[in-house]
This record gives sequence, structure tokens and C-alpha cells, in this order.
Amino acid sequence: MARVRSVLLVDFDNIFAATGQAFVDTLPKWLLWLSDGALSEGSVRRTFLAKRVYWNNQYDSLRPAFEAAGFEAFNCRAHAKSKIAAGKSSADIVMTMDAIELMHTQHRLDEIILLTTDSDFVPVVNRLQGASLRVVTGGKETDPTYELYSDHADAVIHIGALKAAFDYERAPRKWYKLQSPPPVIAPLRHVAERRSMLMGRVREAVRAEKANGTPLPQQQIALAADIVMQLGSKTPDQPLPRNKVIRALESIDGFQTRYRDRVKPWLGQRNFNALMRKISEHNPDIEIFPLADKSLKIVCRVRPRGPRARRGRVFGFADQAPQGEAQASAAETQVDARPAAD
Repeated sequence: MARVRSVLLVDFDNIFAATGQAFVDTLPKWLLWLSDGALSEGSVRRTFLAKRVYWNNQYDSLRPAFEAAGFEAFNCRAHAKSKIAAGKSSADIVMTMDAIELMHTQHRLDEIILLTTDSDFVPVVNRLQGASLRVVTGGKETDPTYELYSDHADAVIHIGALKAAFDYERAPRKWYKLQSPPPVIAPLRHVAERRSMLMGRVREAVRAEKANGTPLPQQQIALAADIVMQLGSKTPDQPLPRNKVIRALESIDGFQTRYRDRVKPWLGQRNFNALMRKISEHNPDIEIFPLADKSLKIVCRVRPRGPRARRGRVFGFADQAPQGEAQASAAETQVDARPAAD
């Protein structure tokens, strides 16, 4: 089986603060844990095309250990005196520039691992996903970063799982298997694993639509439009990555990207582009723009809504208003509606 072609970028100051000296002492073990397919798609093993670590001056003594493990080490010294005094570095911006550069220069790249719990990397995650790359980040269970990156990244390495990987050893291969089993991901240590807030609202929407008795095809398109709009509301007027949209739509019963079990893919539409056109027809605030490579740019326009300017539904719940006010709102909707782009 072909391996996942991955790049590993480590925000050392950030991760070291959360894990301690063991992060350095057990470097070969947690690196093998990742190489053996921890949190990869389908638990497929990884080949690292590049491994880079970014730190402040004080950690430069660790360079030999990381270089022996195949890392390139970057000393990201801060330049402002106030930041130097506070022990800050320029690692974030250097790591960001490298991630974008590698996105363009590494051929046949499948995935980038941003090993950091810094929430400032959310725009970087979105930009990389826009290039159809899978993005894995870090996240702390004890603060909002795990939940935040659960909404944005394709997978999240929580600190408890990373610490458990400090003791990782590859399991023996069974005689009838081609390779040893994939690594076990340790459960969250401090709190029960929290599901994405977005997916929680999606599940509520599914239950509401079923209770309303809406015909299945209409129900699915309405749910799909609500999900895409909710997803786009997090980054309004910014392009939505295709893989992030697909991952969100997978919460709908019957959604699949291939014909299977006599169920048509793409909610009965011809392909992803046809589905997005249908969704845009349902909600014109979801705009689509054809690109030269025959893909689509998907942008959600989030408009301010006053008491008399509410339109449509959010996750299956219709706005309640007196009849006269509802008619006025419908008239405003008709005037403001725009045809979807082809």
C-alpha cells in the first residue's frame, strides 16, 4: 500500500511547554508513532518528505538530537527587544511561510502536520486545505484549542495522545499480515472527548428534518445547504476547501462520494460541482465560481439580519413571525436573491 507523503513542522516552544523534556528524550518513539500511521487517513503509514523544527535561541543545544532524527532545525530569534525579554520568538511566522512554500514546492504532497496547539494557525490550516492537502494539528484537551481544531483540521493530535506515544513501540507483525497493526490513539486523559460544535448542530438538524417529515431529497439538499452555510460562517467571504465541505456533509445519512449499496453518490447529483450548484440554488448566500481547472470556489456571504430581514432556516428550524411580517420578509428575500453562478 502506498504511503502517505507527509511534511512535519514542529512548533517546539509551544509543544515543549505542554509536554516537557520527555518530548526530546523520546524523539524516536513518537516519531515512529507518526510514521506508523497515527491519525493518518485509513491508518496508512507515512513517508516524511520533510521534517522541520522551529525554536528560540535557548533550545539550540538540542539541534544535534533533532538533526540525527532527520529534522532541519531553525533558530527563530525575535527581533523586538520587548519580545526578546519575554522569551518570544518568530517561530510562528517562519513556520507559516515554510508551510505555504512546501505546499507549492513539494510534488505529490498529501498531508502537512503542524505540530502546534497555537490557535493562530487556523488561517494556515484553511489555506493548506484549499490546496487539497490533509492537515493535522495539535490541540490541548484542557483549553479550547482541541475543540477549535476539531472544527478546522482533518485530525488533531491531543497532548494526552502525544504523551502516550512517548512509550510507543511497534507491535509485532502477525505471520499472516503484511505489516504490524496501526498505532493506538490514547483517549483524552483530562476530559471526555468533545465532539465538534458544528457536528452537534448538524445532528440536531437531522433529527429536526426527520421530525418535520420533509421528502428525503429535499431534506438532504436543505441540510447540505445549512451545513455549508454554517461552515462558511466561521470564515465569511473566504473560500471553503473542498475536502472540508465533504467532511462536513458526511454527517448526512446517505451521503457518499461513490456509488455503493445501490445508493447514488453526491445526494443524487452527478458530482461534487453539481451538488454545490444545487446547494447554491437552495441558498443564494452560498456563492460558487468556476475556476480554470474546472473546480469551484465556494464562498459564503454572511449578511447582518435584523428582526424583519431574516430569511430561510438555520439547521432545520424555520423563523417564526406574524403573517404580515413573514410576507414582508419574503418580499425582501425575493428582491435580494441573486441567481447562482454556473
